[in-house]
Amino acid sequence: MKDQYRNDSEGEERRRFETLFKTHYAPLCNYVQAILGDFDEAEDVVQELFAHLWDDRKERTIVSSEKSYLYASARYRALNVLKHKAVMQRNNPLLVDFIESVQQEGYSEEEERAVEEISRVIGELPPRCREIFTKSCLEGKSYKEIADEAGISINTVKYHVKQAYKAIHAVLQPPITPLLLLLSAKSRF
Repeated sequence: MKDQYRNDSEGEERRRFETLFKTHYAPLCNYVQAILGDFDEAEDVVQELFAHLWDDRKERTIVSSEKSYLYASARYRALNVLKHKAVMQRNNPLLVDFIESVQQEGYSEEEERAVEEISRVIGELPPRCREIFTKSCLEGKSYKEIADEAGISINTVKYHVKQAYKAIHAVLQPPITPLLLLLSAKSRF
């Protein structure tokens, strides 16, 4: 009788986990892809997250909502991937500092949605506009540096950056913080 109860309990636990997985797997992959810019890496991160949850199911109690926990965990894991890449490249210590500061801060679901929306808008920009905006916003290059690299005028650079900001503001109301823009720009490229 005791073994039957254990089997029923494990079966119910497995069904709950499967429902959680089916409900959140695809949206989490899309969310992590927005951060990493690579769907295969995003799937790896989300699969590892669910594997970890399953392995630690006996010891772990989620006190917040499952959705918030999953998104926070996915974001943390994705940022660790970015941090690892930045460390490997050793040419962008500012990115490492930025990612560490993001990991220390919590974001609301509203801010997470804003990052996703900004990432989507940046991804839909014309390629030239997106490239220039990314160099300005993410890489922190001056308009002059961008103009010299691209062989265009500083006014053209200003125009593209202004167009990108207009597109972002058209779908999101202020305040759009520089941190959200930087995270969104990095999450897309």
